[in-house]
Amino acid sequence: MLATPNQLDHPRIGVTISKKRAKRAVDRNRIKRKIRENFRLKQHKIPPFDIIVIAKSGIADLENDVLQQRLDYLWRTLSKRCVQYLSAASDATSGS
Repeated sequence: MLATPNQLDHPRIGVTISKKRAKRAVDRNRIKRKIRENFRLKQHKIPPFDIIVIAKSGIADLENDVLQQRLDYLWRTLSKRCVQYLSAASDATSGS
């Protein structure tokens, strides 16, 4: 996942899965659907950032419940890092 702050009051998401990572369109669409649904449920816990999800090798082999668990972990980690980034940025601007 890549993230950058946005000027909105909510996070946004973009998902990319190449044919190299999941050969069949059915698999790519299933994974994208799961990622978007998981994001929809977790977005209230994420600061206002633009987030890009880039699939890695082996994602097509994951079962839905395993994918769900990994996404939950990634959202928690991303949320913590975004908060740290925002606090560091506000410290830098107020400290100058």
